[in-house]
Amino acid sequence: MLTARHRAVLILSVLVATAAGLSAPASADIGSGVSCNVRPKPPECEVIVVVIVDGDGDDDTGGGQMRCWDDGVQVPCFLPGFGWLHADGCRYIRQTSADPPPGGPLPGAWYQRTCTFFGGGMGRSRVWYADRDAPVVGPVIDRALSRLRPPDPVVGLSPRPPVQALVGVPTWLWVEPVTWQPRSATASAGGLSITATATPVRVTWLPGDGTRLICDGPGTAWTGADTPLGSPACQHTYQRASVNAPGGSLPLSATVTWNVTWTGSGMSGTAGTLTTTTTLAVRVAEVQGLNTGTRP
Repeated sequence: MLTARHRAVLILSVLVATAAGLSAPASADIGSGVSCNVRPKPPECEVIVVVIVDGDGDDDTGGGQMRCWDDGVQVPCFLPGFGWLHADGCRYIRQTSADPPPGGPLPGAWYQRTCTFFGGGMGRSRVWYADRDAPVVGPVIDRALSRLRPPDPVVGLSPRPPVQALVGVPTWLWVEPVTWQPRSATASAGGLSITATATPVRVTWLPGDGTRLICDGPGTAWTGADTPLGSPACQHTYQRASVNAPGGSLPLSATVTWNVTWTGSGMSGTAGTLTTTTTLAVRVAEVQGLNTGTRP
């Protein structure tokens, strides 16, 4: 049996959708539902459930739709003039306003909030949300971010294994261009589309001998025309041979830091960083010199 609140939500949904003469995006058939009198209860029987459903789910540009339930009764996720249903049971619609945010210059917007109350009453207010926390928008942003899959770096070295590095001779370090490119992923739902982008910015090298090296950019690849003792964008000089290390080699690792941003539906923002790492074994040899000079 529907409560007074649920009846008010359904009646409001029907009236608004009919008066608008529009099909509500990301909506479902009003009044369809599931049985909440079974054990265990279906997840749709939570008081308010907003679900973003992927399209094919097999690529980084798939769209999706939204489905919303109010205590087991499927209701429109979006109502013209009232906005998107949120988990608190209220509806939110983004507003264009030059009023400053209450908490500082964090990217976001003012929203009109419409809530229905027990007995069928309805109230409206205005609230500020940062974009990452905004009703409906936040989950789509998070979905786009979760789709990002930056690759592990393909590491270049000179000398290149299995050729051994030499004590006292600089080893050139770089990341191949195939893995040094921005990567993007898109999520869509309810007419919203957000694209998240990861851009590589620096590499942290752990050569395996206890040292640490941070290089901005991918480094410079060595070519046959280069001088091994030259000055590449990123290099490391080993001071000891690896003969006494486990397995006779040192674990060299390269960790790429990616700056993450997102944009779409008239919004944009930053989302911190991601890292990817590759580790490989490097053998380091020491070449002994022998003075064979003769007496004058």
